[in-house]
Amino acid sequence: MQGLNPRSLLLPTALVAALAFVSGVGCGGKQDADAAPEQVPRVRLASVDQVAPTLRSRHLILLEPWRRAELSPRYGGQIAERLVEEQDEVAEGDLLVRLVDADAKGSLISAQASRRSGEEQLSDLERQLEDTRALFESGAINRREIERLETEIATTKASIRQAAGQVIQSRDRKQANAILAPFSGVITALEAEVGEYASPGAALLTLSQLDALAIDVPLSEDELVLHERGKLRFEVRVRGQVVDAQLAWVAREADPGTNTFTARLRLDNADEGLRAGETVVVKVHGEKGDRVKVVPPTAVRWEGQQAYLLRATTVAAGESGEAREQLERVDVRVHEDVAGAVAIEGPIEPGDHVVSAGLQTLVDGDLVAPVGEVAAAASAGTSGTSSAAPTSDAPGEAIPAAAADAPAADAPAKPSDAAEAEPAKPEAD
Repeated sequence: MQGLNPRSLLLPTALVAALAFVSGVGCGGKQDADAAPEQVPRVRLASVDQVAPTLRSRHLILLEPWRRAELSPRYGGQIAERLVEEQDEVAEGDLLVRLVDADAKGSLISAQASRRSGEEQLSDLERQLEDTRALFESGAINRREIERLETEIATTKASIRQAAGQVIQSRDRKQANAILAPFSGVITALEAEVGEYASPGAALLTLSQLDALAIDVPLSEDELVLHERGKLRFEVRVRGQVVDAQLAWVAREADPGTNTFTARLRLDNADEGLRAGETVVVKVHGEKGDRVKVVPPTAVRWEGQQAYLLRATTVAAGESGEAREQLERVDVRVHEDVAGAVAIEGPIEPGDHVVSAGLQTLVDGDLVAPVGEVAAAASAGTSGTSSAAPTSDAPGEAIPAAAADAPAADAPAKPSDAAEAEPAKPEAD
């Protein structure tokens, strides 16, 4: 005992104390971890929808009068009378403008007189021919006189026909000096003044039918095919309101400049509440295929070249009473966009819930807590949105900051890693 060094007794004592301290610290850390609140990632869910691929186009088009006519004289002449003003409503057959018709009237009188004179001369020649034939049969005269009368009769008939043609021409010219309304409508342009000379073919006024309006919609070749199958629909909005328009016809020949086919819609405007020249919005819809399954673009995740979804199934409630969903990876094939969503093909059914926004580190078998209402794929999908970025689908409700700042999919860290970190060891004196 006398040979023992007092300092050698201090080493075992220090080791025992250090072990006791580490044990105490470890127990305290475990108790703190048990007391920590449950860490469950929060996600937003969307349902798998089934929709038909549609062909959509939107057009801004100006309303046009159902009929429009630029009225002009066929023969030139001085304007003698104008019976309408601009914006006047007229009925079919109303006299609008009259040209000076003195020359046409004189020509008509002369032609009628020539025709009457020829008819009287023809009657006299026919009587003479009958008398001459009787004398020829009695031997009093030769046949040459009969031939002369027959020639005069033929010439007179030709003169009568010519005079009749002049009568028709003069009457037509006289009638052409009166410009009438070819249909009921409104005078929308007026270029005629009394006393002016109207050249042949120069427009004097414009008549438009406004109790019905026309909408000319350009259709692509694909839209034309859907129309022939009876699957094309038109939605017309005027002044923000949907109005009823009927399809009148579709052109059988493409416009050479645009290679589109014009579809004319008729819009009733009996009360003339709408005006030609107003802008209308025409949406063209058509189903171009069978119904397919779709999900929001943000629901599609990628591992290399393989696309997959995380299907959520309710399994239990957490300590706070919130629902808990267990995730299951479902590999899918991605097709074209449909109605703002992504068409997919795989072992998943319409109505299933999938993760549309949340941590990129989520994997098969994870438990998550849903946030907000389950959105439909067609409404949750947004064209051009990246399928890797979490989004908020409901106003006033956002994914927690942890989701927005989540590490990349290949990052090893998880939100619970901080709670599982090993406590620091005390430094030895």
